[in-house]
Amino acid sequence: MRENIAEILELSNYTVKTAANGKLGVEMIQKERPDLILCDVMMPELDGYGVLHIVNQTPETANIPFIFLTAKVDKSDFRKGMNLGADDYLTKPFEDIDLLNAIEVRLKKSELLKTNFVSTKEGLNDFFTKVNYLHDFSHLATKRHTRVYKKKEFLFKEGDQPKDLFFINYGKVKIVKSNPNAKELITDIHLSGNFIGYVPLLENTVYQEAAIAMEETEVSVLPKAEFLNLIYTNREVAGKFIQILSNQLAGSEKRLLEIAYNSVRQRVASALLQVKGLYQKDAGDEGSFTVARKDLSAIVGTATESLNRTLADFKDEGLIEILAHSIKILKHDKLEKLSA
Repeated sequence: MRENIAEILELSNYTVKTAANGKLGVEMIQKERPDLILCDVMMPELDGYGVLHIVNQTPETANIPFIFLTAKVDKSDFRKGMNLGADDYLTKPFEDIDLLNAIEVRLKKSELLKTNFVSTKEGLNDFFTKVNYLHDFSHLATKRHTRVYKKKEFLFKEGDQPKDLFFINYGKVKIVKSNPNAKELITDIHLSGNFIGYVPLLENTVYQEAAIAMEETEVSVLPKAEFLNLIYTNREVAGKFIQILSNQLAGSEKRLLEIAYNSVRQRVASALLQVKGLYQKDAGDEGSFTVARKDLSAIVGTATESLNRTLADFKDEGLIEILAHSIKILKHDKLEKLSA
């Protein structure tokens, strides 16, 4: 049967490697790193469940699509394989076309996971276009719509129940946390290409922070039910979302660590560099940028008076120039050293 399956796949222009038992199969997988694994359940040396367990324990092979072939039809056997992380299950005997269809579907899903999508509105559309190839997700593209928020308008407030996932098409959004005295701390600033509001959706909790537009901002909106269906029913798509969102979390964690451990001078230097980077397109060659002192102090996590004193010190040291309504960085490298 192994030889027959290999012949069918080779006639369909696949390159095929075969192994006579589970132990040899694992060695081949670790050496060849195939695009997909077909594996029988009942095998000498090491059964299919053991092969799948080893494959999933190795980061380099854990995301390879895995299809079980078995003559066993008991539900407990099926559930055991799927719980271990199998992507599909074909019961012998099966038609050649069923095998080829299963392989084609799994390879398409695998390609989705490998694709690096551009963080733009077009990139988001590309992502969902590819998702539409997957079973049960053809309706997603029609469920998304856009909203435009004016400057200072809330996308959501602390304590609100999340209903949507937001993707910024253009504009800037600040994430704000307030203490009991109504003092604000800006924990992050998001630009076009960022998702926001996803943690409460996944945790099924209320928003712990508020999101406020810093300028006119357009977002694409995916309803909560559609997002959760996407995440919880498809491992490949969930993996891709985790990859996208983890890149954003890294920046947020860095900001919170700076607030916790760095001095005010370090935090102000870091905030100036961060804001300049955010407004770089607006700043042009002059390198000056406009930001409200209230927002800047909320990013730093200090009182406006302390911020103003530190900015005055930076001006006296020749690091920045304070203009009528903007700030210009004069010595970028020295601010970087100071913020480290």
